[in-house]
Amino acid sequence: MSAAALKIESLGIRFGGLLALDEVSIDIAPRSIHAVIGPNGAGKSTLVNLVTGIYAPTTGRVILDGEVLTGLPTHRIAARGVARTFQNTELFTELSARENVLIGLHRHLGYGLLASTLRLPSFYRAERDAARRADELLALVGLEAQGGTAAGDLALGQQRRLELARALAVGPRLLLLDEPAAGLRAAEAEGLSSVLLRLRDELGLTLLLIDHVMRVVMGVSERITVLNYGRKLAEGTPEEVRRNPDVIAAYLGGSPHGA
Repeated sequence: MSAAALKIESLGIRFGGLLALDEVSIDIAPRSIHAVIGPNGAGKSTLVNLVTGIYAPTTGRVILDGEVLTGLPTHRIAARGVARTFQNTELFTELSARENVLIGLHRHLGYGLLASTLRLPSFYRAERDAARRADELLALVGLEAQGGTAAGDLALGQQRRLELARALAVGPRLLLLDEPAAGLRAAEAEGLSSVLLRLRDELGLTLLLIDHVMRVVMGVSERITVLNYGRKLAEGTPEEVRRNPDVIAAYLGGSPHGA
């Protein structure tokens, strides 16, 4: 998996009379973790939906490694190496953890309808390769012992990791994470942070992270962009953002020392 460099240029969208995102520009360096934070309603999830093609922007464009993604359907954006997770877990709860990851691997299977129907050697070979890759991805996110467990029986922190593994099955260069630490206990959030750092360091992925859990955001991000009312309020290193008085007033609350 190669690294990605994402450029978000003057991206904006209106929903009727509501300006949900107002010409936001962000440059995300290759092989980095770049967080986007802000109060509820600031436009964070809208930004992710624009990058992944769920919404069409009113203004601006999205560029991945020099290729314009804006205007492409979601499946073509995914085929260019963009994967995402959602705020709410979207797993097949009755299927095992391994089967959930195998679903994400479907476009990489190297056989067609004929080989599947006739059970040709290429079918069994591809199935074995997919099962091995699924187990590798589960191990990467710390779920090697839960491959046979139904997704619905996993703890919330494990379900969040399983969603990561399934997103990785697509073979992304760019991974967008929409509040992966929401609802996690402190130990689970710490474990998630370790996984995100592994994805950056071992796979060379570029990650766009949205979260309200400052322990995770400040611990893993090289740079942070702050949105407020659909506009870009601030951007910088975690320490710069932590001490920015506008950010403290709008989002973190209290004084710079308390933040």
